[in-house]
Amino acid sequence: MYRVTAAVRMSIGLASITMTACLAAHGLGLIPDAEQATLTGRRSLCETVAVQCTLAAQKDDVATLRTVIKALVTRTPDILSAAVRRTNGKILAISGAHEENWTNFDSEKSVPNEVVVPIRSGTKPWGRVEIRFKSLETEGWLGIINNPLARLLLFLTSCCCLGTMWYLKRTLTHLDPTAVIPDRVRATLDTLAEGVLVLDKDQRIILANKAFISNTGRGTDTLQGSKADEIPWDSDDTGTAKGSFPWTRAIREGTRQTGVMLRLPQADASTRTFMVNSTPIIGTDGRQRGALATFDDVTHIEMKNHELEEMLVVLNDSREEIRRKNDELTVLATRDPLTSCYNRRAFFGQFETQWTMALAQAQPLSCVMVDIDHFKSVNDTHGHSVGDLVLQEVSSVLRASARSNDIVCRYGGEEFCILLPQTSLAEAQTFAERLRQQIAGQKCGPIFVTSSLGVSASELGAHEPRELLDQADKALYVSKRSGRNRVTLFSDVPPDLEINNAKTSRKKASDAEVDVPIPFHAVTALCSALAFRDALTAEHSRRVADLCVATAQGLMTERECYVLEMAALLHDIGKLGVPDGILLKPGPLTEDEWKVMGTHDRIGVEIISAAFSSPELTEIVRTHHGWYGGNPRAQSLPKGEELPLGARILTIADAYDAMVSDRVYRKGCPREKAFAELRRCAGVQFDPAIVERFVEAVMNSDRSRSHHALSVPKPTALRIGVQIERLATAIDAKDYPALSVMAGRLAATAAKEGVIEIAELATELEQTAQEDPDLLKIVSLTTNLLELCRATQSSYLSSAVDEEELLEIGGEG
Repeated sequence: MYRVTAAVRMSIGLASITMTACLAAHGLGLIPDAEQATLTGRRSLCETVAVQCTLAAQKDDVATLRTVIKALVTRTPDILSAAVRRTNGKILAISGAHEENWTNFDSEKSVPNEVVVPIRSGTKPWGRVEIRFKSLETEGWLGIINNPLARLLLFLTSCCCLGTMWYLKRTLTHLDPTAVIPDRVRATLDTLAEGVLVLDKDQRIILANKAFISNTGRGTDTLQGSKADEIPWDSDDTGTAKGSFPWTRAIREGTRQTGVMLRLPQADASTRTFMVNSTPIIGTDGRQRGALATFDDVTHIEMKNHELEEMLVVLNDSREEIRRKNDELTVLATRDPLTSCYNRRAFFGQFETQWTMALAQAQPLSCVMVDIDHFKSVNDTHGHSVGDLVLQEVSSVLRASARSNDIVCRYGGEEFCILLPQTSLAEAQTFAERLRQQIAGQKCGPIFVTSSLGVSASELGAHEPRELLDQADKALYVSKRSGRNRVTLFSDVPPDLEINNAKTSRKKASDAEVDVPIPFHAVTALCSALAFRDALTAEHSRRVADLCVATAQGLMTERECYVLEMAALLHDIGKLGVPDGILLKPGPLTEDEWKVMGTHDRIGVEIISAAFSSPELTEIVRTHHGWYGGNPRAQSLPKGEELPLGARILTIADAYDAMVSDRVYRKGCPREKAFAELRRCAGVQFDPAIVERFVEAVMNSDRSRSHHALSVPKPTALRIGVQIERLATAIDAKDYPALSVMAGRLAATAAKEGVIEIAELATELEQTAQEDPDLLKIVSLTTNLLELCRATQSSYLSSAVDEEELLEIGGEG
């Protein structure tokens, strides 16, 4: 049912009052009588005609009478007809259908529509003028409409009603509607922190609470009665920009609108941002009455979000740069700095992967060992700079000749190894012969060099990667023994050939040692676990392994060198079982603590024995604390030549690195002082012959690395870079518990490496993630960490990277 609005009812009432007033005024004679005015006008007209006719009658001028009567009817629309009649009834002049219209023949009196004007000639009656007027009254609605009073009343009533309605609508919009709103409702709306607007169905503001007035900076007088969309809102939403505001949609569609962002420019040139929700107001009759809109001021949040977005862009850019530098560092960690070939440890990992793939796909796998002929004489005659140039030129030939999936490794000082996936023995032989010719034809600075090559393939019966390497090494040895500058296949090697201490000998196959595989990936996994517990010990183990390999080359077969290298990497693995309070103590240990630390040797032997079925590997680690002249504190260990050669080399390398390395409680000693100490203990603790070979190997190694020193003293860049990269990923996922753990690990790593700024920031980040997970603050701290990390990486990459300092990082990454 339609309800008449208050404005319409008020307008009708005021119009009725106006009409009543007009009728009362008419009854009191305050309004002129239109009918009486008409009759008065007719009377005046008739008297004028009577005068003219009287003058003509006195002269018996009938023509003038006719002219006057005709002009009277013609010129007066209100007259239907007229005539001059003599007293005897004769008509002298007539105009119009007078005979049909005239009815008052006998009476001398006039009526409103028929007027009789007598004419005298002197004192005697001469005749009369009869004038027939239109009737003053009209029957039906037409008569009412033609009535002047009715038209006046209709006009005044209509104008009053419409004018009043328009005026009231304009006026009511500016009236204070809060007068009809209960105080408790108004007080409740004013206590809300978010702005509130109550709108009518025309979107005009009926009520604005205090929060809206305060947040928008507009007064009640300005807002009251105005439309909500007249406020200069700004929005990125195309629909909203065209006027489809949330309250508009709520009223039009009758549905709740939520989460619309609107911005409002302020007088001080700033902008406030509001999160707007709107819901329709429905009356008890089910009709739309308006809308309720709430405005949550999110300006501060928006500013934080904008700042966060900018910081996230910076964070993402920094993370990408760190990832790129991590990739560069990872490449450096796997490459020999002089020749850009793979280093030994990276090669072993690739070898095991390719071996597994070859077995799974039933594809051949070949191995080529390359040795530069008479390389020692090159160094002795032309100097180490020419020797380095020879190594670079030869490696360039090898890398240029290799396919994209071939793996070229600098295996030793002047020795290279090339792994050829999906290559048969015959194909590998052809490849090796081509290499030999290219090396022989390549000028290396002022000289030419030749090379000896050994080739083997999986089709020759190798059961594991080390055996394939050993086969290629034996073939290489035959090439060198047979005159050098040639290629030898393992299939052409005598079956009872043994390489021992750089000499060939014959032994029965039944006397050969059982070659038990030692998976390199398993060794790497244990080294990574040790690096996680104690990075310094892991670094020490990798340096010792490099020293052992440099010393053992030429004394041991490739298989024996590999076993020794693995033993050196694992010789301190037992420290995994030592408590952190002792293992990470930043000072000298007490006697009791040394006893606990001493158990790590036994723990390490147990771990190695359980993880690897290699008695040779276990024996090296078990006996590497034995003394050449007999250890008085471990008399059960062998001595002299009974000690395995690998154990004698390992104990020297272990002692040397311990002497020259820095500790938190002391500085490392100079290299020459360490050499003197080794020589002093030679014959008692160390094998004298091995000591001298070790000193020579260290000096040669130092000379080859003299131009590749790092500007950063410790290999922290990649380790920190990888941790921060993972930390940034946790921020993307908003995984605050994981973020806290990673930040703690980063803080511990940085503190241990002496990078105090990173340690402090990481500690603050750890606490922030635990106590107050403020994303903006977290991103800010992480951005600062990234900047420090980038600086560390840039310093690290600014110099050629030392292979031995990066090996432990490559294992972790």
